[in-house]
Amino acid sequence: MRPLMVFTELERRASWRALAGLDDVLHRSGAAGGSAAVEAAYTGVVRALIEEGWPDPGVAVASVLLESENAVAGTPRPPAGLRASALADLEVVTEALRRDWHADAERAVAGALPPLAELATPAGADPWHASVSSLATVLRCGRAEAVLDELLERYRRDGCGAPARYPALRWESGELRGIAHPAVADAEALVGVEDQLRRLHLNTEALLAGAPSHNVLLYGPRGSGKSTAVRGLLPRYGERGLRLVELAGDDLERLPEVVERLRLRPQRFVLYVDDLSFEQGDRRYHPLKTLLEGSLTARPGNVVLYATSNRRHLLRERLSDRPEPDEDDDVHAWDTHNERLALADRFGLTLTFPSAGQRDYLAIVDALARDAGVHGPDLHERAVRFADWGNGYSGRTARQFIDALLQERAPLPD
Repeated sequence: MRPLMVFTELERRASWRALAGLDDVLHRSGAAGGSAAVEAAYTGVVRALIEEGWPDPGVAVASVLLESENAVAGTPRPPAGLRASALADLEVVTEALRRDWHADAERAVAGALPPLAELATPAGADPWHASVSSLATVLRCGRAEAVLDELLERYRRDGCGAPARYPALRWESGELRGIAHPAVADAEALVGVEDQLRRLHLNTEALLAGAPSHNVLLYGPRGSGKSTAVRGLLPRYGERGLRLVELAGDDLERLPEVVERLRLRPQRFVLYVDDLSFEQGDRRYHPLKTLLEGSLTARPGNVVLYATSNRRHLLRERLSDRPEPDEDDDVHAWDTHNERLALADRFGLTLTFPSAGQRDYLAIVDALARDAGVHGPDLHERAVRFADWGNGYSGRTARQFIDALLQERAPLPD
């Protein structure tokens, strides 16, 4: 099979390389039977499909075409040269999938081999797997034009790459990587922050509707429910196209690059930075300030930033950091100092999550206990004692207390 020009991601997948290897061996073996090389190459295809978790070559190829970041994906109407290159690639792909590899290999080895089908159980209920399976059906029809038109429509509607498949993502090593098993949260279990949740949800719904939406700072003490509120957006809005992108504090310098990578995608993105704070002289401060304030490059309408912090002003301040008029070379030192402290004011929406008192803490315990099926006459007494011995009154402590009760109930291994 000749090299691809546009869908090069396909050539980096083990299953496609294994098919290319089998094709090469079959050409070299000719009509000779009993070829150990053919059997070994065929076995390599089976192993690759099993390891990748796809039931057959068609589904494996379809998954790569939908996930790959390629030149066609970002061009609703590709120019003639690019379209011709994409069609040439798809001719190779459809020809490969029309071929009966199983029969060709059996003739070459003059013996029986397992079929290249039903090697994994397709998760048909999963919308992503269902989409992949339907594209595989189009691929097997063998018309490159039809396949390209179908791909262009899907790229327009669903985008490509990891955001097309995963609601939760992470920026890692310069790439958007999907999180297969995100730690989602039930924000409805939070007590005493109903107004904060309502305002956060209204802002998120504005983002999804394409209306003006704010960057949001969620401020409050540890364990007050800030992170739960943000992570709770996924089960609520994931099916409506919301994508939650976790961004580590150390990656804030790459913020302009991340935003540009998301600009033209059909989904709506919340960049999520947990526990945001800065030290004096922190270089990460400037890209964030640019995103919040704006620059000559317009902020895309499908991206907002949600940050949580234990500090209202985000910047750690010591008395020794304050300007000394006789010693500081900055003529407007206090202006510079106050400008740094005012970073939090550049968020369009600031939501304050208060500390939980004992009453709120016990209300959270009751709600979590009800959901977990935990009850007992001394529940409140034990919950207060747990908080006094542990991390104080907070939603996090309430969750830890219920987990401890469930752990007591769990049967010990033999």
